[in-house]
Amino acid sequence: MRAALSEGNATLPASPAMPTLKDSMCCMCKAPLPAGAAYVRCSVASCNSGRFKLRFCSVACWEAHLPTARHRNADYVRVDPTEANSG
Repeated sequence: MRAALSEGNATLPASPAMPTLKDSMCCMCKAPLPAGAAYVRCSVASCNSGRFKLRFCSVACWEAHLPTARHRNADYVRVDPTEANSG
C-alpha cells in the first residue's frame, strides 16, 4: 500500500466536507442553519461550552432538549448575527 501511495497510483476515497462554524445545523432536528441566520441557544453554560455549542433552529427544538438536559433554571436566547454586526 505504501508503495502504491508513493508512486501516486492509489487514490484516496472522497471524504465528506467537515462542518464549519459558518455552516451548522440544529442539534435536535438536524435542519441546516445557514451562515448569518438567526438561531436559538440555551442559556445554560454547559450547553455553550467546549467544542460543540448547541444551536437550535426554533424554540420548539430548544424545548425538546430540556428533558434530557436536566437543567434547573433554563431559558433560551435568540441570537441574530446580523444585529450584532450592525452596530
